[in-house]
Amino acid sequence: MPRGQPAKQGDTTVARNGYHYTRTETKWRLTHHLIAEKALGRPLTKEDRAVFRDGDRTNLDPSNIAVVKKSNGKSVQARIAILDSKIADLTAERDLLKQELTKK
Repeated sequence: MPRGQPAKQGDTTVARNGYHYTRTETKWRLTHHLIAEKALGRPLTKEDRAVFRDGDRTNLDPSNIAVVKKSNGKSVQARIAILDSKIADLTAERDLLKQELTKK
């Protein structure tokens, strides 16, 4: 989207902080919120928080976005979701290495 041109619905931009924003009919919204809402089939509530499981703001894959309830400070549920994702990745890597060992 060139500078000075009005944004159209569906246009996206990336802020300096790494968050992606998408233009909706009425305003700019965080893209990962839109993805979470689509996956849930409903709008996020004031109590909902959309988080990146792997902590990477550029990874907009729906499987990387979790919806947790807001809490004071960093959500314990969000931290658990991130750790569960890392555990799954490490377990898969370990299993591949074990397979390589048994082939030798």
